[in-house]
Amino acid sequence: MDLRNLRHLVALSRRLSFSRAAGDLGLSQSALTRSIQALEQEAGMRLFDRDRAGVSLTPQGKSVLERAEALLTQADDFERQLRQTARGEEGRVSFGMAPLPAWTLLPAALSERLHAAPALTHEVVVRNVEALWPLLIGGDIEFFVSAEGQVPDAPPVRAETLGHFPVTLIVRAGHPLLTAISHDADFPVLISSRGTTNLAIFDDLRKWASGRPHVVEDYGTLVTLTKTTDAIWVTSAYSVARDLEARELHTLDQIGTGIPQSFRMVIYSLDRRSQSPGMLRLKQAFRQQIHGLSETFRT
Repeated sequence: MDLRNLRHLVALSRRLSFSRAAGDLGLSQSALTRSIQALEQEAGMRLFDRDRAGVSLTPQGKSVLERAEALLTQADDFERQLRQTARGEEGRVSFGMAPLPAWTLLPAALSERLHAAPALTHEVVVRNVEALWPLLIGGDIEFFVSAEGQVPDAPPVRAETLGHFPVTLIVRAGHPLLTAISHDADFPVLISSRGTTNLAIFDDLRKWASGRPHVVEDYGTLVTLTKTTDAIWVTSAYSVARDLEARELHTLDQIGTGIPQSFRMVIYSLDRRSQSPGMLRLKQAFRQQIHGLSETFRT
């Protein structure tokens, strides 16, 4: 059954005039007549009585009208849902974030998405890459975001750069290394992921570090530890922008280690899996936020 014929039925039932209903629909009167006749033929019964007094619904026509109006409402809702899903404004998107990008990017990106697409459900897993990888392969999440170089070589994945993060050594206000370089002191080193231990910086930090780095995946705890101890936190200035601005935390710029200047933040997804509209919107939001952070620190 053609939904257009049902729309013609509803229009005619409201006007009870072929000429006025045809005008509302932008059709010729003959076209509307043929549409109603086709609908009645398909239904196998009269839906309208026509006489010199005008047009009126038959009893069975009234019953069909109620069903038609309900069906058209559902069809309109379905079309709206399809459009919103295609724009990434409805449905569900499940994804993962490593601790660093989650702390740095997730609050602002999700805030923007919740405002722009309140009907879209987000399911976010914040874990290290070792835990996120099997979730991606198993189809539990559509993608995850982490620093590059921490995923296995197989199976093939799509790796897209979101932006570059500076690598920074962060310490508390009043830390001894802010005023003098002491080669005798031993300071604990904090990282958020075991993958960070591949950085060459730890060879240079051994002259100040006491033992192996402490791995803490919770960024709230890392911030608190850095503010309340003499630990050196290997992270990115992007993750503590507000604390640096408030001068509650500081960067160790004068040590001069062999630290890499930056690393790529990457979004990983399965190579042959199509990207949902929700993922595309989030990817755009992450890139815009990283660009904004880059401009802020450059200024």
